[in-house]
Amino acid sequence: MSNQTSHPRPRMAAIYAPGTVRARRWHGDGDVRGYRPPSGWVAIADLTDIHPISGQHLPRAVWWIIETKQ
Repeated sequence: MSNQTSHPRPRMAAIYAPGTVRARRWHGDGDVRGYRPPSGWVAIADLTDIHPISGQHLPRAVWWIIETKQ
């Protein structure tokens, strides 16, 4: 056992290179048009039945938020 106290470590923020694209599913928390991306990101909403990462067909169309780092 170590003598360290069990303090939770601060969470390290991820650092993304400019041009990085990430996709997140919109789970219906209100209108997708009300989404505001984090600072330094640009976002679009896409209604699609194809998974934006894997390219697989989905059983139905769903909204995705596609964010690009500036």
